[in-house]
Amino acid sequence: MEKRLSSAVSFPPAVIIYIIFAAWLFYPHLQQLSAIKRLFPVEAVIAAAGAFVLSRRWVLSFFASLIGGAIFGFGVFACSFFCYHPFAGLVYAILPWTFVPAVFFYQWTNLDSKNTAILSGLLSLLPFLFILLAYEFSSRLYLYPIPANTRLSIQSLLGIVNPTGVKPDIFALGFYHVSVAGLIMGFVLLVRTRRIWTIVLIAAAICAAFYRPLLHVPPVMWASVPVLFCSIIIASGLETLILAGAADSKLLLASAVILFLLGLFNVFVPGQSGLSPQFVGMYGIAVIAVMIIFFIARANRAWHSVRMFVLYSAALLDILISTKYIIDIIF
Repeated sequence: MEKRLSSAVSFPPAVIIYIIFAAWLFYPHLQQLSAIKRLFPVEAVIAAAGAFVLSRRWVLSFFASLIGGAIFGFGVFACSFFCYHPFAGLVYAILPWTFVPAVFFYQWTNLDSKNTAILSGLLSLLPFLFILLAYEFSSRLYLYPIPANTRLSIQSLLGIVNPTGVKPDIFALGFYHVSVAGLIMGFVLLVRTRRIWTIVLIAAAICAAFYRPLLHVPPVMWASVPVLFCSIIIASGLETLILAGAADSKLLLASAVILFLLGLFNVFVPGQSGLSPQFVGMYGIAVIAVMIIFFIARANRAWHSVRMFVLYSAALLDILISTKYIIDIIF
């Protein structure tokens, strides 16, 4: 298993990887991007780096954190911002950084645990205040980066099942195919550790994203918070898959079955662009990766290096192919 690297060591290579990825995605479309829209790749890197930093609070694995950051910065929901004004993407990119004080406050204080928890809770209000103030500021400039009534729809939820089959501009809550395995395991871990308030906050933010505008904030912006949380949950879930033992065999098998059913759903209910065999195949790759880990766990073998290679390479390949496909559609 990977050793925990300090932030000073792990952060620079993560940022370099995100920059290379952004350059690879956007360089072919550089001529179509106006000067201000060239902020898009910068915003993607800032967002991914912020999610990476937050995930290091709970996730040991560098590669799991790298994937979690990429899901937030370059995922289906993030790509929707590329269809609108760059200011909207800038707010999204800065959002994870506004959680840093709340998440890492315990490292900067000598207060007792109770007072530390209270102050961390108060600091966790900063992201919501940031979104409100950012859109209040934009309204004073008569700038409306996203139409005021933009909210989630039922079609947006289909992105969870078919992340590359929905229209790029509808802010679909998709997390790519292989990453769904991490999402399943991560939510199970969330329930087992009784992070009830986190689940409540995710549910409340999603409900707000379906509701009407609050002040000048488009409802869909509130979905940025659960997308960030889910990106970190995915990173944690992927690491859990790497560490799963024989006692987790039923859960591993259930995850493989869910992934198979999601792939089957895509066959019978294709997206707007029709059936995309390569992306249905991504669910197949996810099933194979989880089943390999299942058999290793059932055999009471650790083989962490094998698990990491199989799972992380599949997840990274999925992100590369799926994000490239969406960016090419947008531009």
